[in-house]
Amino acid sequence: MIRRCLAVALALGLAVPAGAAGARAPRWLGPDSLAARDLVRQLADPAWEGRGIGTAGIDLAADAIAERFRRAGLTPGGEAGTWFQPLEVTTGVQVRQPTFVEVGTQRWEAGEAMQPVGFSTNGTVRRRVVFVGHGVTAPGFDWDDYAGLDVHDAIVLVLAQEPGEMDSTSRFDGSFNTPHAELRTKAINAREHGAIGMLVVHGPRWHAGEPLRAPQRDGSGYMTSGLLAASISTDVADALLRGAGTTIAAAQERIESQKRPFTLALPDSVTLTVALERTRATTRNVVGLLPGADSTRMLVLGAHYDHLGLGGSSSLSPDAHEPHVGADDNASGTTAMVLAAERMAARRRAVRAPTIAFVAFTAEEIGLVGSSHFADDPPRPFETLEAMINMDMVGRLREDKLSVMGVGTSPAWRGMLEGANAALGSAGFQLRTSDDGYGPSDHSSFYKKNRPVLMLFTGAHADYHRPSDTWDKVHAAGVARISHLAEALLDSLSARPRLIFTRAKADTASMGRIAGGGGYGSYLGTIPDYLQTEGGVLLSGVRSGSPAEQGGLKGGDTIVGFDGIRVDNIYDYTFALRSRKPGQSVRVNITRGAERMELLVTLGRRP
Repeated sequence: MIRRCLAVALALGLAVPAGAAGARAPRWLGPDSLAARDLVRQLADPAWEGRGIGTAGIDLAADAIAERFRRAGLTPGGEAGTWFQPLEVTTGVQVRQPTFVEVGTQRWEAGEAMQPVGFSTNGTVRRRVVFVGHGVTAPGFDWDDYAGLDVHDAIVLVLAQEPGEMDSTSRFDGSFNTPHAELRTKAINAREHGAIGMLVVHGPRWHAGEPLRAPQRDGSGYMTSGLLAASISTDVADALLRGAGTTIAAAQERIESQKRPFTLALPDSVTLTVALERTRATTRNVVGLLPGADSTRMLVLGAHYDHLGLGGSSSLSPDAHEPHVGADDNASGTTAMVLAAERMAARRRAVRAPTIAFVAFTAEEIGLVGSSHFADDPPRPFETLEAMINMDMVGRLREDKLSVMGVGTSPAWRGMLEGANAALGSAGFQLRTSDDGYGPSDHSSFYKKNRPVLMLFTGAHADYHRPSDTWDKVHAAGVARISHLAEALLDSLSARPRLIFTRAKADTASMGRIAGGGGYGSYLGTIPDYLQTEGGVLLSGVRSGSPAEQGGLKGGDTIVGFDGIRVDNIYDYTFALRSRKPGQSVRVNITRGAERMELLVTLGRRP
């Protein structure tokens, strides 16, 4: 049997350590790797619609995970004796009527010539129009389309993208988009210059004939920008520019050839009406408990099981309206969690063992919503929640290298991690660790509540957030081995006294840098709470030693203004932060309880 499993593993191309052909091959070369492969394949089935929030596919995935928990003999840890912890989230927008743009006697309804932008507010206005080029204000690039213009209470007409879009010699580079190319950045910039509306057109030089896109219905555009906004065709733009004796093609050519801003106050007014309905959906965390006799302690092993559905604004293949199956992100982590739960439920545990909660989190991709909900309302009193281990993207093991974040959140983690890794023998990993407990995954929801956390991660790759993240590219034996490491860590936690929490110093080897993301621009060191989508940016906390902490910001503060820029949501805040340089002192307006305050903070440079 062992030889047959080993042969299957070899046939599948799974990693086999030297000497594994003997009679004592470890389980992850046979049954465990096959189980990992099969579950990843099931979760990443295109028929499950990329496990997007609001799809039937994510409900099927939740049911399948709950069934695995039931068969393993776990106890339901959800509401009313079920496996599920439901929560309602905003998922996108639907276009309603009336939605149109009107120039003179011509009117275009929502369709081929006009589409509302998903972050638009609702309403109707008739205003004068100002053509503002690309709508970019970028001192760092010596470019300001709004210089000398009065757009107060006007509707601005802007070109999509940025100057020199395809020009590698452009001051904006041309080989990649800066944040100034983002539609929401343009909208906030227009709003901060006093505009009441924005019409966006793709210049025909590079985008002739491209159809307009309707706003996403599955996870995009649910935070408004504070102004009316719509995309229009070149025909509509030319109708607006006709009175000024030009066309959108001519205006774009002038900007490209002269390499400087070109703007116009247009003689005609426009009527813009937008009606969008924000859509909501109920989604579910899946919670299975392995009860322990020690009622004062609860450990959490978690992984998010949702993904991007059919794509949307978070996809790195934005033109692909097809299932983003997320085999690595995060069918792999979910699989590792389920396998550990099944093994631990099948064997005898210590007499005074703590309860272990195995949790498949939902809505991670739209802002850690599921894990935040669980941390706010756990199945046992929160004071019993001792530590959390998270697994996100553990399916692309290469050269046995495993990244582990959060090691600095308890003095005991490093020794425990090294011990658990050593216990795997030749199947252990080359560990790459960082101290920080914050990062763009579900462990942050627990760290912000002062709980020790670890995050396991095998690294980024070219298939990240693309339809090509498929099951056949997942290193199934690696998923199985990481599952055993997580199990060993839970055993070690169970056998020792309760962990001591420490606030880790933020370091440059955070998950963003490990994942290849990094950052750009100024650094403040705030940790937003993504559950709040309007009324300012609520802070879950601030990073230790960061400019935010030094400037007096605290967890629980709500940022409502940033150096004169209104902040209603995370996009406003990102825009404001990107508009300032490291070393600048800025005024940050906050509410703290019933008190409104202004703090002076000196920005740092992003790690």
